[in-house]
Amino acid sequence: MKAKFQGRAEPAVLLRTRPLGEADLIAVLLTADGKREAVAASARRSRKRFVGGLAPGMRGVATLTPGKGTLMRLSSFEPTGDHTPVGRDLTRFAYVAYVCELTDELIGMDVHDPLVFGVVQATLAAIIEHPPQPAALRQFELRLLHALGFLPPLAACCVCRSRVLAGQQTTGVVGFDPLRGGVLCREHRGPGEVLVTSLLHAVALVEGDAAEVLEQVGEASASVRRGLRDLTFGFVRQHLRRPLKSLAFFAQLPRG
Repeated sequence: MKAKFQGRAEPAVLLRTRPLGEADLIAVLLTADGKREAVAASARRSRKRFVGGLAPGMRGVATLTPGKGTLMRLSSFEPTGDHTPVGRDLTRFAYVAYVCELTDELIGMDVHDPLVFGVVQATLAAIIEHPPQPAALRQFELRLLHALGFLPPLAACCVCRSRVLAGQQTTGVVGFDPLRGGVLCREHRGPGEVLVTSLLHAVALVEGDAAEVLEQVGEASASVRRGLRDLTFGFVRQHLRRPLKSLAFFAQLPRG
């Protein structure tokens, strides 16, 4: 059930903005109580109330009050973290743009879940405050899908629910087809497959200690990391209504 909004100052993440008239912006924010659209009056002309501007990925405290119709009014946005590294580093910029766009795409206006907000906020903090790692994006994708109830079981066949990984299996491949719902047992597998190691890393990224798992994934072979990327984005793709524009930024990043 959608929570009734009364208006107050609350922690928020800015996902995107769009122009409204000559001076205003419409800001799309994520809070623990849900996604909000709010008018930031005169935000394009004056920054007295919006010190540092309003850039996607900014974390702060938003003061939202009821406005006209369904739109809230964004009275102020006080940053709680330094956002300047994003503007100085194309890699960070690409990562932040992707996190914000994917969050905006997957989360509807009727979703209000502190767990979802926590996943997004923690991911942005890690990307902005530390050297960005591809493994952090994989963890974000998996944990966001899990928080939203979109992630199927990773250790069971998506058709018959039988166990896919046998005992302490750490090598080889298992069937994988995101169109059918995920991993597949021997009986139901088709031509698609994923490395067992990539699958185990995916399980660990959802359930394990963040720092330790990210280090392990970062040290994995290129084939394992590619398998993990294909697995996670295979799940993500099933819930996208349109191609993500932010993916184009990754083509501009240096290789290696």
